[in-house]
Amino acid sequence: MDYTLRKALAIEEYLAGGTTSAKLGQKYGFGNASVSRWVVEEKKKNNKIAQRAASLQVAKEREGMPEDIKALQEELRKAQLKIHLLEAMIDISDEQYGTDIRKKAGPRQS
Repeated sequence: MDYTLRKALAIEEYLAGGTTSAKLGQKYGFGNASVSRWVVEEKKKNNKIAQRAASLQVAKEREGMPEDIKALQEELRKAQLKIHLLEAMIDISDEQYGTDIRKKAGPRQS
């Protein structure tokens, strides 16, 4: 079995789940760090492809829409990105500093 095929099989098996990069490295004759690196690269590549496909779909949907609807959709997209960013920041704060921001938020008492 050639190198490229072994590499592809190792990535595919890892993404399917149920095994570790170390076991796959032994099975296919690679180091576990190599398998891990390839998996990360494959996930990035798949993510970029999915983002491109989503962008093309949005562009196709917008072609026949009035300008005001397009503007509102763009504002909504930006607001959703901002919410996602803020939630990620809260998660990071909770992990790194042991905070519990979501549970503490509530009405202020005077």
